Amino acid sequence: MACHDERFFNALDKDNKMKDKDQEFRQLISGELPVLRGGIYRIVGNATDTDDVVQDAMLRAYRQFGTFKNQASLCTWIYRIAVNCAFDFVRQKKRQLKMMTDYGENALNETAQAHDEEQLQALEEAVADLPENYREAIVWGCLSDLSGHDAAEKLGCSENTLYQRVFQAKQMLKKALMKEDEE
Repeated sequence: MACHDERFFNALDKDNKMKDKDQEFRQLISGELPVLRGGIYRIVGNATDTDDVVQDAMLRAYRQFGTFKNQASLCTWIYRIAVNCAFDFVRQKKRQLKMMTDYGENALNETAQAHDEEQLQALEEAVADLPENYREAIVWGCLSDLSGHDAAEKLGCSENTLYQRVFQAKQMLKKALMKEDEE
């Protein structure tokens, strides 16, 4: 009988922990949503798409919430999911644009769009190739609406470290893009 009681209390304890995590998730989202939207808007480029990406990210985060391991803060974990969703969205949008241009839009527009697309794709690839701490510094330090203090806090570093990472990331991006232009 003790074995059954122990399993019952373990299951009950697990259920209470999930309720606590669910409440923590909801509180975090309600407080951080405007900041998250601002960062995602900088990546995606318009409000409607931003809302779609944020909604998709929140759904993914909620579904994967049971796998959260407390190795990073919950906030950082959700931001990472949202940024990944935003980059996935941008890549998907590029593929759709490429398919549309392949089916024959205006030749002049295609040339200009292709050049812009190539530059955007090269920049996105260069950002994606950055080490994670530099990539996050660019996304949250430059592309979001966060102040330097808030971005540094989200990344768990000092403002000076954030600015140093942004500077170094920009140098890495310049090198990568110059190298790409030479090829």
